[in-house]
Amino acid sequence: MIVRVFTTFILTLLTPVLLLAGPLAVFNHKIFYTPEGEPLVETYFDFSARSLTFVPGEDGLVTAKVELTIIFKKYGDIVAFDKKVITSPKMEAHERIDFIDMHRFMLEPGRYEVEIVLRDVLAQIDDESKLITALTVPAPKKGAHFSDIQLISALRKADSTSTVTKSGYDMLPMVSDSLLKSGMKEIIFYAELYGMPDRVDDEMFLLKWYIRNTNNQEVVESTVKMSRETVIPVKPILVMVDIADLPQGNYEITLEARDTKNELLARATHGVHRVKLDSRALASVIHDPSSHWVGQYDNQAELYDYVNSIRPIATTDEANILDVYFVDAQNSELPHLQRFFYAFWEAREPGFGLHAWEEYKKRVDFVNEEFSTRNKRGYDTDMGRIYLKYGAPNHIADRSSEPGSYPYQIWQYYKTGQFNNARFVFYDPTLLNAEYQLLHSEGVRGEITNPRWRYILQIRSLPAENIDHKDGVDHFGGRADDLFENPR
Repeated sequence: MIVRVFTTFILTLLTPVLLLAGPLAVFNHKIFYTPEGEPLVETYFDFSARSLTFVPGEDGLVTAKVELTIIFKKYGDIVAFDKKVITSPKMEAHERIDFIDMHRFMLEPGRYEVEIVLRDVLAQIDDESKLITALTVPAPKKGAHFSDIQLISALRKADSTSTVTKSGYDMLPMVSDSLLKSGMKEIIFYAELYGMPDRVDDEMFLLKWYIRNTNNQEVVESTVKMSRETVIPVKPILVMVDIADLPQGNYEITLEARDTKNELLARATHGVHRVKLDSRALASVIHDPSSHWVGQYDNQAELYDYVNSIRPIATTDEANILDVYFVDAQNSELPHLQRFFYAFWEAREPGFGLHAWEEYKKRVDFVNEEFSTRNKRGYDTDMGRIYLKYGAPNHIADRSSEPGSYPYQIWQYYKTGQFNNARFVFYDPTLLNAEYQLLHSEGVRGEITNPRWRYILQIRSLPAENIDHKDGVDHFGGRADDLFENPR
């Protein structure tokens, strides 16, 4: 059986066309609340048609089947579970499209370990994809509060009730909701407001929504809208925002509830990255890359290496392009590499793409020097990827010769992006000092979590009958647990 373990919260949506490509999907979730205040977790999967086996039916149309298993654990105990087979819509054999599944779980507030297993039912080889991640369900706040903000990819009046129906509409969720693509001219989002009768004396309140640039904290004035709304216990909110003129950059979609005195009662935000190059510059670089700064990179093999070095910081869609169009150096044409490289860096610092790349290249040079192996560039190793994505750690505990344990390092970040006290455990199971692999992380979303990491560090010195143990055992000189909980 082939098993692929995914270590990112968002699984890649598109993959190279390979015979043994396992089932891939984008996974996301949103949290709403019942009128009684109980948390309702909605899970979304956007399955990649390219990664699945399709079989024709009697009508000549093809379908795929995915077995989905999702398990929620709290303190090691299973508290929620679902296992089902999802059948894709019928499609023409030459027009296979991705498809979505959605499910709801009633979960108490708290932190959960989520295990997801995908299996291609129709594949001739038993091929699975696995993900273990963390999910926190917050307790409902007292007084006015919003649900999560859910971006909607398609909307229509509901003829009947289904899992995607809310407030009389069928709403297809935008599962990859952190990226606003360049072709998007508007966004639709849905949220719910709770607890207003406890805060508002009259029957009306002001609903306000806008988009804020997170780099300079300025509100994009063209997106500011507001309306007077009636107070009800659960207030559904469905809003459309024009983003046709929204430049590329990092933003927050913001939703506010205010009373008649304009005092803030509740606020919800959702972070997004807008990709939108200047159309004239993009058209120019498509025809003549040599007329821009990227033209100085005219060595195909060298530029292919540079393009792959940006994978640790690439968005899901950018990683998809790397997977599909730049599989190897020999078949990656120089003009295509130049166009992608230019677009990537200009999307991050418009007009200063070369400067952005040169600053990032300093870190690439460092990880290539520090972490490269005989068959891997430094940026392809786990340590290199983490360094490029999160920066230099504030503290490293290096235990290369601890009795009874594999060589390991624990990296701690006091703060990286939106995460505080992030920690990563790397180890070398080969004992060859060739490459340290990521074993466990904590305090950062989207990286691998392994509750058995302590045991795995010591597995070479533990008896076989302890194979089911989650934790290691105390042994002379062992400091992994202490260093992880109290880095120094």
